[in-house]
Amino acid sequence: MTRFINFLVLLALSTTLAIAEIPLAPSCGEVTMAVAPCLTFLKGAETPSPGCCSGAQKLAKQASTKADREAVCGCLKNSLSKIGSYDPQRVPLIAKKCGVNMNIPPITSKTDCST
Repeated sequence: MTRFINFLVLLALSTTLAIAEIPLAPSCGEVTMAVAPCLTFLKGAETPSPGCCSGAQKLAKQASTKADREAVCGCLKNSLSKIGSYDPQRVPLIAKKCGVNMNIPPITSKTDCST
């Protein structure tokens, strides 16, 4: 009986450790916090702030699958719809100017995040 209980404990621990190593897509709250420092750039500032670049790098690391990238896009679409006027063509420039390897389209209310 003791061996069986030890086996179950080891199984539970190994499953927990395996799950802990799987990176999860960022939540919409995390996406919003990551891009909040980018608002001045999206509204016309010459360069993205260091905080903006840091957030973009963090999102790029967390969005490792197509589903993750679609989720980030959807969160951006929702968040950006609430900030007032901004230049959607500047959204993809964040990755470029921050040296982040992530392809983000210009995001408007009509953006299809599944493509």
